[in-house]
Amino acid sequence: MKTIITNSIIITMNSDMEVFPDGYVKIEGTKILETGPSCDLKETTEELRAAGWQIKDGKRGILMPGMVNTHCHLGMIPFRGLGDDCKDRLRVFLLPMEQKAMSRRMAALSSRYAICELLLSGVTSVMDMYYFEAAVAQVMDQTGIRGIAGQTLMDEGGCDASDADQSLSMAKELIETYRMHPRISGCAAPHATNTCSPQILKKAWELDTANQVPFTLHAAEMDYEMTWLAQTRGCTPVGYLDQLGVLSDQTAAAHCIHLTDRDIEILRQRGSGVCHCIGSNAKAAKGVAPVLKLLKEGVLVGLGTDGPASGNTLDLFTQMRLCAGFQKTIAMTEVPCLQKILFPWRPVREPGFWDWKKNRFY
Repeated sequence: MKTIITNSIIITMNSDMEVFPDGYVKIEGTKILETGPSCDLKETTEELRAAGWQIKDGKRGILMPGMVNTHCHLGMIPFRGLGDDCKDRLRVFLLPMEQKAMSRRMAALSSRYAICELLLSGVTSVMDMYYFEAAVAQVMDQTGIRGIAGQTLMDEGGCDASDADQSLSMAKELIETYRMHPRISGCAAPHATNTCSPQILKKAWELDTANQVPFTLHAAEMDYEMTWLAQTRGCTPVGYLDQLGVLSDQTAAAHCIHLTDRDIEILRQRGSGVCHCIGSNAKAAKGVAPVLKLLKEGVLVGLGTDGPASGNTLDLFTQMRLCAGFQKTIAMTEVPCLQKILFPWRPVREPGFWDWKKNRFY
């Protein structure tokens, strides 16, 4: 099928970060053939229709590449807004509630709701970490999103497994089931540096890297995680992961709030990425990740919402605004590099402004 979408604000996200305030996109099948300002479109409407093009009016909407939510817990929808100001919400509230109430059916229904929310807000790819991920992967497939279903591993087990070894076996089966799928893949996702043994962390990393899927976990997020590793291992979470040999370009570490300069250098050297979840971190008053330092040192940083029980929203636009606001507050100045990364669709022609109603620059 050949489709052309017209009358749209096109955000290309190409190397030049071009924005076409009145543009078009030509699509054939699953490939984007051409995009540009409407004034460059050579064919008339009649000629396009005669050539078999289906014309769709964008109605002045923003047309942009789908966004990626790098860290999420889709199944947490039933717990959104509950225990908001509960001290140590994870251990006191969330884990006990999941143990008592979460089931395969609830995980599937919750994930369906969450994925619909993601798609409606412009997110077309998500990396999930939760329980009953075989059911979650099925929902990902049915809804059409591109997803990585990360089976959670914890030494103490969870609502879907008695221990980490059983969860690891479930992850292996999940990876194998979706090995050839064009949109869905599975992975083993250890919960955190302080909830998984060194052996489980290594086994999970070996499984994920052997199958060329991401290795993801929470790291440098909790104050008690930092204290425990300092007292028992004499190092930071990033240093600990590096000692275990589980940091590579396939590693995506979620949160990474409490990083030293040495931690950042290790992440850069290993090519590991960081999933920044500012909405969740701010709600729980855990701290602010050093995003500016990470970017300056060349560490890849992606935005995540965390679970809907952690940040109360799956909207990445909210994360963009919070990320920019917090980083500018810490730096106590405007941060142009963040504006370029997070808000590339702002009008690039200066001086002047874009009058959306009259559809022209001034």
